[in-house]
Amino acid sequence: MTTTQHNELTDAEVGLQEFEKPSTGTWTESFGLDTGPVSLKDIYDPEFYELEKEAVFKRNWLYMGRVERLTRKGSYFTKELPFLNLSLFVIRGMDDKIRAFHNVCSHRGNKLLWDDNPDNETSGSCRQIACKYHGWRYDLEGQVSYIHNAPEFFDFDVEQLKLPEIHCDTWAGFIFINLEETPSKALREYLTPTVAKLESYPFDQMTEVYVCEETIKSNWKVFIDAYQELYHVPYVHSKMNNPDIDATGTDKVPFMIPMFLRYDKHRMYSSGGPKANLKVRSSRPLDELFSSSFYGPTDAPDVGDLGDGINPGNIENWGLDNWQLYPNFSLQNWGLGWYVTYEHWPVSATSHRFVLSQYFVPPKNARERLAQEHAALSVREFVIQDVGSCQALQSAVGTGARDEFTLNDQEVLVRHLHHCAVQDVENYKRELEAQEGGK
Repeated sequence: MTTTQHNELTDAEVGLQEFEKPSTGTWTESFGLDTGPVSLKDIYDPEFYELEKEAVFKRNWLYMGRVERLTRKGSYFTKELPFLNLSLFVIRGMDDKIRAFHNVCSHRGNKLLWDDNPDNETSGSCRQIACKYHGWRYDLEGQVSYIHNAPEFFDFDVEQLKLPEIHCDTWAGFIFINLEETPSKALREYLTPTVAKLESYPFDQMTEVYVCEETIKSNWKVFIDAYQELYHVPYVHSKMNNPDIDATGTDKVPFMIPMFLRYDKHRMYSSGGPKANLKVRSSRPLDELFSSSFYGPTDAPDVGDLGDGINPGNIENWGLDNWQLYPNFSLQNWGLGWYVTYEHWPVSATSHRFVLSQYFVPPKNARERLAQEHAALSVREFVIQDVGSCQALQSAVGTGARDEFTLNDQEVLVRHLHHCAVQDVENYKRELEAQEGGK
């Protein structure tokens, strides 16, 4: 997203600085961003999309999944990223180290780990990684361990037959990969010290997970934008409004975000919870029945201290931290003892695959299970409401009828995400031009 007067900040100038709203001024200015109209060409332009795949997704750390999916040595799961022409798998080795490899056999290039349909992702466990085509086998560290009819082959170097490994690291139980030949930053440095503090949150206690996914006809950034501002809530999610409040002017907005913060390319906001004095519907009939709501189960589990990474803005009546980890991973920590993740994987310039995962402390009885399912379905209901608006935005902006759009201060995270993506692409283009000039 570009601006008419682009206020460019170098990484050195931004550094790991935390941006807090000054006593006067705006969130947007405190982020170091221009306040003028913006272009949204980056959500539909095919040329930008092709550059973005290289500049954004092949040069930043990408979230793959939780460590709970790899419960023992030999546990694995695959990840299909067709927009990058990439299939990979993540596996726990005999040394308990988690590694990532390209899902390609060193013999004839067949996919190694797959079930009935090689296009689908899968998971399981194994003692060795065995190719279904010609029987070659690899140990859990990627070294070839068996070659069928080995004497029939000509000279080869066993070391050269090791599976191509991908840079992989974990933080707070979240597994990330980096596709650069040499990552420009280690994972913890990439996350910045403040984001890294979230590792003290009790993620490991919340292992009951509900997952849904869908391919949506909108650019990946468009759907992330829907979770970076609450300006749309009174209109897209009208059932959340308090019917006793006049639906005019500022009363139409159920609550404004009190705290935005920026950490290099990442961003977050903190918001109030069910105990805050919000002009919202306190409970729907089903919320009362299941003792649960969009905020989570009313009877929050005792998970102990939530850690020192929560509520960095120290807002009163805190209820939610919404972390947007660049480029495409969102993490929401709710005050009622559960958390939510969102993944946004491009399919094309104008569509993406959306994955929603909701994590709870395992229920001890049927009542707790129903409360969790109701909370999960409530979030899913809000997501479904967002789909139509995002697809409508995508189709309308894509017509090119307008070149510039106006954003308010509560949409600062929207502005920041597009700014970072455009900046990455522009930097990449300059590198390509320099390479061409050097020939």
